[in-house]
Amino acid sequence: MKPKNRVVLFVILALMTAVPAFAHKVILFAWVEDGMIYTESSFASKRKAKNCPIIVKDDTGRIVHEGKTDEQGNYSFKIPDPIETGLVLTLKAGIGHQAEWKISKDELVLVPSKNNIHNAMQEKEKLEAGPSPLKIISGIAIIFLAALMGKFLFQSKKGLK
Repeated sequence: MKPKNRVVLFVILALMTAVPAFAHKVILFAWVEDGMIYTESSFASKRKAKNCPIIVKDDTGRIVHEGKTDEQGNYSFKIPDPIETGLVLTLKAGIGHQAEWKISKDELVLVPSKNNIHNAMQEKEKLEAGPSPLKIISGIAIIFLAALMGKFLFQSKKGLK
């Protein structure tokens, strides 16, 4: 393969991996309220993550709780007692689909104010929002560039014959 073709192939491959795929991104959202931890889980397409395992570990990596989301993608459980560290919640929604949410130790012992819950809900809504126009345009540009590179390679091979 000619060096020029290698460069073109390398550029195509680099561009294809430059933008992460968000179509199947899974989102885990958690908050603490009245001694309980509540979670909501969904895919970026707003489809609920149903019957998915949730594993809760402390900061040392020790599993302190396990559960499964319901048909609405929700799950709640009592804060493990005693709690010495923060918690990391991991949602496993199938092959290659995983999300994490970290809860600090301070959040586990403090009673959250309505303002904290409001801010957390805004963060959840931001995560669930679709891709930005910039990401859409970037994706289209990458596809367009890949098509041009393919056309360039095809024409250069045709010219060699």
